[in-house]
Amino acid sequence: MRPPTIWRSTWTCPSHGDVVPLHPAQRADTEHLEWLASCSDVPVWLPWPLPAGWLVTGVRCARDGRSGRAQAVAMAVSGPNPLRSPAEQPVADALLVSEVPGTGLGAHLAGRLDVDPGDGLLDGPPVAKVHAAGASAPLWEVDGAPGDRSVFVGEAGGVWLWVVLWPRSASSLLEHDIDLVDVRDPGHTLDVPCGAMSPHLQWETAPRAAS
Repeated sequence: MRPPTIWRSTWTCPSHGDVVPLHPAQRADTEHLEWLASCSDVPVWLPWPLPAGWLVTGVRCARDGRSGRAQAVAMAVSGPNPLRSPAEQPVADALLVSEVPGTGLGAHLAGRLDVDPGDGLLDGPPVAKVHAAGASAPLWEVDGAPGDRSVFVGEAGGVWLWVVLWPRSASSLLEHDIDLVDVRDPGHTLDVPCGAMSPHLQWETAPRAAS
C-alpha cells in the first residue's frame, strides 16, 4: 500500500488503484455507534432483535480520509451455536458487512483475494435471505471461501451486503427470519448489549486498507 503524498491525496494499491483506509475495530457502544451512523454513506446493519444470548462484539469501517465518510462498515455479533459439531467451538461469530462495490472490506473478511464476490455469483437461485430495513434481501453463497467459515452475499440498501459466519455450521442461523435494522435510522431506541471484541473483526492478513 502507498500512503498519500503531496501529489496524490489517496492511499493506493498497485493492483487495485485508489483504496479507502481501513480503520481499527472499535467497541460497539452507544457513543461509537452514534458517531458511525452520523458519518456512514452505507447502512450500518444490526440484527434486531438479537437472537437469544447474542451480543454485539464490535464494529469496523473503511472511511475516506478526505470526506470523512465511511464506504464500508462491518458489524460483529456473537452468541451460542446450538448446531455445532463436537470439534467446533460453542460460540458462533457473524460479520455483517455493508459496502460500496469495489471497496473490498467484505471480501477481505471473507478470506477472498479479490475486492468483490466474483463473476457469475447471481446466476443461480438464492440460498437464504434476511430482511433489511423491512425489505427482503436474498443471499447467495460465495464459492472459494476458507473452510472455517460460510460466506453469503447479496444487495441491500443499494450496496453489497456480506454475511460471514464462523464456524460453517453457524450458517443454520440464516434458516430463521433475521431482521436487520439500519443504525442510521433504526426507527426506535436501541439498547445494544456489547460483548468482548470479536477476533474475526480484528483479523489482519494485509495492510490496514481495504483493497
